[in-house]
Amino acid sequence: MKKLYCDKYDPSMVSYLSLFLYNHIRILFAKDKNNKIVAVRTWNLLASSEVPISNVWKDDLYKLDVPTKVFVHNNLFSLVPGVLFNPDFLGTYLSFAGDLTTDIHPFSNSLESNNYYLVGGLGSQLFQLLSDGKSSIKFHHGSSSFLSFCLKERPKFLPQEILIYMFDKSFYLAAFSKQELALFNKFDIQNREELLMYLFGITNQLGFDRKYCRYTLFGAKNNFDIKENWAVEYFKYFNITHPEINQSYHEGTESFSKTFHFESHWEFIQ
Repeated sequence: MKKLYCDKYDPSMVSYLSLFLYNHIRILFAKDKNNKIVAVRTWNLLASSEVPISNVWKDDLYKLDVPTKVFVHNNLFSLVPGVLFNPDFLGTYLSFAGDLTTDIHPFSNSLESNNYYLVGGLGSQLFQLLSDGKSSIKFHHGSSSFLSFCLKERPKFLPQEILIYMFDKSFYLAAFSKQELALFNKFDIQNREELLMYLFGITNQLGFDRKYCRYTLFGAKNNFDIKENWAVEYFKYFNITHPEINQSYHEGTESFSKTFHFESHWEFIQ
């Protein structure tokens, strides 16, 4: 576990917690009453010395009974238009994402003033363990931050726009046609050639033109040695960047803002 604390950290400062569950890493933000980050903890699950996820809820910081948000980055999610959403059918929406062979606890959150609902799910046992001792806890699918950012930015988009957030060996992709969301999904890849295959296929499927479509990539580009000069061979407009920042850091924790994690810059707020 790696820990960052603000210079004047005290547990009594903590008013909110945000936990992000990726396949390979877990990130915990502690925030003060002004939503400013006072502490960061990370667990690298690829490092043999790290504890398994089964011990995260035993962490003394996570055990604080303050309002908590948990963001689950998994393949179990469904994006539902607001006009079709019914909270009684969360399990039905999740069934579109795959066969629900285990006991799953569903959850949802609205995006863009209820224009969309993002439905997610987590194993019931883990859901209960993370919830124990919490008077107030809210679960979100992990893509909420990325997708909420994309929807906020869409007035600035070109007629053809594709945004990608890379993490672990996966990426989220949101495509917009004339500023309307045309496609959103998560894809797993092993190398940058597979990323290229997906981008070619989706561009063609949507009837986009690689000469006019703008591609913007966020996140762990170094996982597959992806650089702008590599992509220029295939796409006229290809940018690698960070989202604008809506996170606020106290002195002593601000180094985390320089990491590739999307949430180190932008966190979904509801």
